[in-house]
Amino acid sequence: MNQSIGVQEVTKNFAIRRRDFSILVAQSELFTCEVLSQLLKEQGYNVVGRAVEMEDTLQQIMVKRPKCVILESEISGERSFEIVEQMQSANQQTKFILYTRKPDLRTVAKAMQKGFFGFLYATDGLEELYRCFQTVSNGGCYYSSGFMDLLKNFGVDIISESTREELNRLTEREREVLRMVASGHTATEIADRLNISYRTAVNHKAHIAKKLNLDSIRQLPRYSIAVKNYL
Repeated sequence: MNQSIGVQEVTKNFAIRRRDFSILVAQSELFTCEVLSQLLKEQGYNVVGRAVEMEDTLQQIMVKRPKCVILESEISGERSFEIVEQMQSANQQTKFILYTRKPDLRTVAKAMQKGFFGFLYATDGLEELYRCFQTVSNGGCYYSSGFMDLLKNFGVDIISESTREELNRLTEREREVLRMVASGHTATEIADRLNISYRTAVNHKAHIAKKLNLDSIRQLPRYSIAVKNYL
């Protein structure tokens, strides 16, 4: 009986977290947009809007301030990435998940340089999408199995499954610090750029090294350079 109550409580809390995770669905085709929105609602997610055009997507983000946007690259090609850049410039906290159906290498490469927190390919199933939401909502970055296969087909060096899981443990701030380490910044420079203390910067690096199962922070530069495209 107690075990049953415990399971019910966990399920209830998970449902609450889903409702708190507001989502805007931005897809290029109206039918796909509506179907995906309905599926997410049935799973308990808080879908606050849907859009099929770039201008409408941007307007809804500004008004509804969703925590997450599933942005299809085909909605406006590479111009879709301008939405991500505008939101970053405005310090908007919305996190973007890239969904692509007909990608080319240039689009994929450019997307990986932007501020996306999730990457999905058309071959991915709904369970992959839900795992992506869970990772992104916890501050991590998610690369689906379909997207990883896509990178492999393009001849892009890809990280192992274990490395991907390690990176998914990092928070948004920790990923930011690791990106700066990959760019050659010292702890002092990281502290100055992020407006934090030197000790806090060093602590961030120590926590990152621990989460990545590294022996010491001295291994961070080499590691960060190897995974730079996935941060």
